[in-house]
Amino acid sequence: MRSNLTLQASKLIVFTITAFILSGCSLFKSRPDLPQNLSPDDRLRYLQERDYWSLTGRIGITTKDESNSASFSWEKNKDSMVLRIYGSLGVTYARLESKPGFATIELSDDEVYQDSDAERLLWQTTGWYIPVNLMQHWILGIPEKAPSFEMNNDGYLAKLNYGYWEVNYQKYQDFRGLLMPKKLRADHPDVTIKFSIHDWEFTPDE
Repeated sequence: MRSNLTLQASKLIVFTITAFILSGCSLFKSRPDLPQNLSPDDRLRYLQERDYWSLTGRIGITTKDESNSASFSWEKNKDSMVLRIYGSLGVTYARLESKPGFATIELSDDEVYQDSDAERLLWQTTGWYIPVNLMQHWILGIPEKAPSFEMNNDGYLAKLNYGYWEVNYQKYQDFRGLLMPKKLRADHPDVTIKFSIHDWEFTPDE
């Protein structure tokens, strides 16, 4: 009788381990591999074709009157985007969501505001002037609509100028095989914005 119980217990253990492994395979799906060793031109085309990207990092904003810094996450999915600015304990200062012609922002006091322009809405409610519409391209290292720009010796964007904005790409880093901006600085006569990016993703969680 004891040997039968031992056999049954062994079978149960094997079944449990197998079920755990199989469930783990479904829970922890690996993300599709990013293309490796792309030339600067191929990298640019790859990024221009992306429907989705997301990043996390730190942002610092300095004006003539004050200086602030915070963590941030930014997600772009087709024509919509979500920009979240939050503190060291994860407390959200502002969550900006926009679609073509419509934007909403939720602040830390749970107040919600709306506008047809995300950039203007962010400025009016927080005092942070971030060119979010164009920065969606610039932060990737794409000189979207920039009338003048410079490339570095390796063929990647080094600087761009657009109106009163000058954006300098201070550092690139390999993120799982794809070279992406790590640090960049955007200067305007009224504000300086510094971005330090911790991670990039190009496939949404499913």
